[in-house]
Parts: sequence; structure tokens; C-alpha cells
Amino acid sequence: MCTSNPRSLITRKKNNPRALNAPIVPLADPADGLLTLEDLQNSIIATLVVWDDALPGDEYQLLWDGKAEGKIKEIAIDETPGASIFLEIPEFLLVNDGRFEVAYRATNAAGGLTNDSDPTYIIVDKTAPGGGLLAGLIFPSVVDDGVLTSAELSGLGDVISTEVPGYTGIAWGDYIQTFWGEKPGPTHTVVEDEVTMDEVMIDFDRAFLESVGDVAEPVYYIVTDRAGNVSIKSQTKTFSLFLTPAPTDFPAPLCPQAEDGVVDDADARAIVAVSVPQYPDPQAGDKVTLYWGDSALPEAELKPGDETQNPIFDINVRYSTIALSRDGEVALRYEVWRSNFLIGSSTELMVNVNLELPGPVDPDPETPENENLDLPIIRGTSSSANNDDNVIDEEDFLLEAKAIIGWKNDFTISDQIHLYWGSQPIPVTFQIETIDLDKDITLTIPNSVITAEGTGEAIKVYYTVSHDGNPNISKSFSQSVEVRSEGDLPGGEAGLFQPVYTSANDNNAISPVLSPDGTPVFIAPYENIENYPRVTLVFHGYNAANGSTPVPGASLEETHTLDADEIVNGYSFRISDSKLRLICTGHAEAYYKVDGPNGPVNSRTASVLIRMAIPGIGC
Repeated sequence: MCTSNPRSLITRKKNNPRALNAPIVPLADPADGLLTLEDLQNSIIATLVVWDDALPGDEYQLLWDGKAEGKIKEIAIDETPGASIFLEIPEFLLVNDGRFEVAYRATNAAGGLTNDSDPTYIIVDKTAPGGGLLAGLIFPSVVDDGVLTSAELSGLGDVISTEVPGYTGIAWGDYIQTFWGEKPGPTHTVVEDEVTMDEVMIDFDRAFLESVGDVAEPVYYIVTDRAGNVSIKSQTKTFSLFLTPAPTDFPAPLCPQAEDGVVDDADARAIVAVSVPQYPDPQAGDKVTLYWGDSALPEAELKPGDETQNPIFDINVRYSTIALSRDGEVALRYEVWRSNFLIGSSTELMVNVNLELPGPVDPDPETPENENLDLPIIRGTSSSANNDDNVIDEEDFLLEAKAIIGWKNDFTISDQIHLYWGSQPIPVTFQIETIDLDKDITLTIPNSVITAEGTGEAIKVYYTVSHDGNPNISKSFSQSVEVRSEGDLPGGEAGLFQPVYTSANDNNAISPVLSPDGTPVFIAPYENIENYPRVTLVFHGYNAANGSTPVPGASLEETHTLDADEIVNGYSFRISDSKLRLICTGHAEAYYKVDGPNGPVNSRTASVLIRMAIPGIGC
């Protein structure tokens, strides 16, 4: 008969008590006992087995860091040695972060003897990695200028290697998720060696970067630790990606002055405007470089608001730039740069250029006149002994006159000379023939032209040179010719003084400040005014776009007969605001003529600056 204790098949010596096995926390990570945030949403149980000597009624209790906690539980009748039992860890013990020792104390209820089990360990972690600050990724110095180009990426082996700076609470198993803008990027799980070295590297390869596109987006990362704590966003790093080859099919520039088939001398003198049309995704700050042939013009920057316009803006090309390309077909194109990187270039616009002038070469084509053309010399044809050059006196006034134009070796057969007398619209014309070569040219000025213009101290006379088949015209400077006739003339011996711009400022300029609704031009009383009260004002405006040609719509020729009060006090003509704004920025000239006994008598000419443009707005 077996009298041994049926509940124990093993006999131990009293001086070698058997240790109680450590409890097991099933939800804890076997590697280190970590409980996740998700685990902590549940009851945390420590499981153990009924020890060999246990009897019903024996007790067991949780030990937390060596201290008894929670309820004392008893072995039930059906809980025999080896059966699984459990203890619940009170929730209040899991509030704080830390590594905790979990064990239990077994008590022989009848004898009062106790024994503590081996411990197991759990970790509670509710703190996000990095705390309140997560430094940004450290990029290679190549992006310090705010740009990463395809060539720079190739130089890095088609990979950008970034470093994650050490952060508070870094631990193995931390999961790092990068973002490029809103696009998730490469991920990385921290390993033990990286924790020891405090160095974590994450690579962005070309395939990923090209999938992002050519953008400027903030790059950052978020860390999730093994417990499920999620960090704040790291600090960001932003730079522009330019990995896609710049397109070369932006819309071609526009050149309205070439739409008639040629950019000629007159166009170039007026400054040729080239329009940059809307190109894909224009942005304020873009810099546009226009090329006229091989000549690059200074870059033009888009200002806020330009990007919504079409065309975006005009770039003015000066004569000197146009002349560099010589005559013939010239390619116009532009490039667009952003953050010092080429983002695109246009297709070409081919324009035909012809700057060849009839007659001698113009040494200063930036001016309307050709300095190599001699001034015309005007001579009367009376038999008077006093035949001064450029004076038509009383004896000459009713006769034709002669104009002498100095010969130039660059003149050729069939060149046409057009002589203009004052404001007369129809010129005196002369065509060079073989017989005229190598000698000064003499033109006959009909008396009807002289008398139609009338008298004056400084009648302007100039000529142009043209040639059939050539669109360009050379213009001489104006010769001032004194024209007199018999009788008591308007203005007397002193002649008619120039009109006065009474609203011009101290800079002799007309602007909206003193001329908000147009500007007056004053005619002061003149000698013999009571006999000759019929006055005609002639006003012309000029600007760079039109050169020496009056601005279309900005001229005025108005006649007024003075009444008794105006004969005493003078009279003001008025130039409208609309005409001044057509001129915008340039100058104007005005003179008046008075009907005299032998035709009109002209005053001296008065010039004034026109400055109607508001900075940044224009006219």
C-alpha cells in the first residue's frame, strides 16, 4: 500500500526548498515585458500555476516591486497542483511609466509559512518619442541653396541619405515614417546598434523623388514607438526639386511690330516690344530672360499679379541689341528661371530684320535723326544783294526758294529726297539720277509751300532719304529758317513769342499733379493783335514708342478768333487729359500761327516734358 502523499511524487529535503516559478503576463512582449497602449486598454493579468504543495485554502497575492498589492486569493478545491490561476494587476499600478517587478507570494494557510516567487518584469511606456521637440532631418549640404537638381542627385548616386538626429527616448523598434509634403516616404525601424551609436539614416532614392514631382514641399517625419506612442511632427526642411528635364515647348514670344513681315529701322528706333505669353504655372518671382538672336537681355522678374496676365508682360528691345544680330532672319526665344534653376524655355519666333538705311550710316541710331546727313541750306531767289542762307526776306517771300543738300558718297541712283517745310504735309520731292552723282543736290521749293506756311523766326525744314524696296528712311536734323514778309505783321519786328504751359511744374513737366483734367497752353497778347486776332494752336506729342512721329491721336490743331477781352488778357487753349495720357511719358511741342496779311505767321516753338504715368500703374 502506498502511503506517500498522492499529491506529490517528489520528496525534497527541507534545506533545499523549491523556488516558485515567475508569473507570466501574457500581454507583455516576451522580449522585454513591454505593454502597449492597446494592451493597457484591457485588464492586465499575471498567470501562474498552482505550486506542488498547495492545498485548498492556501493563499497567493500579487507582489509589485516586492510589495504586496491587491486582493489575497485562495486556492480553490478544484485548483490542483499544475493548474493555471491568475492575479489581476490593479489599474492604478499601471498609471506611471517604468519597468516594474511582478511576482506573487504563496502562503501555507494552516502553517503560516510564506514563499515569494521568482519575478518577471513588465514595462509601461506612455510617453511619445522626442517629447516636445523633434529635430528635422539632416540633409546633404548640396540642398543648402534650396534646390536639388537632377545633376546634383546623380552626383549623390541617385540617393539622398538623411540623418535622423538623436531624440529623447530613442529605442530599438521605433518606427520612423517620413513624409514629403503629404506623400508618405521611406520608413525605418530602429535597431539596437543605432540606439547605441545615436545615428539613424534614411535614404530617399531617385524613384521616390521623381514620384513626388518638381515641387517645393516640407519634409518631416513622425516616430511611433513599440508601445504605440506617436510623436509630434518633426521640424521641417523645404527645398525645391528640379529633377524633370526642363520643357522646351513654352509658347513662343510675340512681336507685334514684326507682324507686317519685317522689323525695320523705324520699329527699332521706337524700341521693339516683345511679349512673353502665359507659360505653364507662372509664379511671382520667376525670372524671364529674352534672347534676341544670341543676345540675352537683362532678366525680367514677375511681380505679384503678373502671373495672371496674358501676355504676362512686354520686354523692350533697344536698337543696339537689334543691330547686333544684323539684318535677316533672327530667332526670338525666352527662358524661365525659378530659384536659379531653369524650369522651361520657349519655342522660337522667327522675325525678319532690316535696318539698312538709304544714304550714309547713322552713327547714333538711338536718335531719330541721322547725324551723317548735312543740314539743308535754304536760299532765297530774289535779286537782292542780301541773300543770307536760311533767310527768306520780304523780297524772297513771294518767290520760289532753293534747298541745297550736301552730297554723300552713300547716295545712290533712285534715292528719293523728300524735303519738308514747316507743317506742310506734302514734301518737295527729288529723285537722284545719274546726272546728279557726286555733286550737291538742289531742290526747288514752290512759293505756294512757303506762303502756305507763312512767316516765322524759325520755320523747321528737314529732309528724308528713301529708296524703293527699302522700308527704312533716313532723316536729317531740322534747319531753322527765318521767313519775313512785308507789312505790319503779327508780333511786329520781334516776332511771335512761344506759347506758355502755365501748369508745367518746376521741372518743365506736365503731370496729373498740376494738370488733373488736361493742361492749358497760354497765348499772350502780341504786337498788332487787334489787327490779326485769328490764332491757330498746333500741338504734337512724342514718346519712345513712336520716335519722331507724333503719337497718333495726341495732336491738336485748333483755331480761335480772339474777342475784345482776350485781345487784352490773352487766351488759353486746352489740351485734353486723354491726349496727354496717349503720350504718357515723353515730350510735347506747341506753337501757334496767326493769320497775317500775306499768310500765317508762326510763333517760336515751346517744348515741355509729359509725365502722366503713375509708378507701377502707368497711364
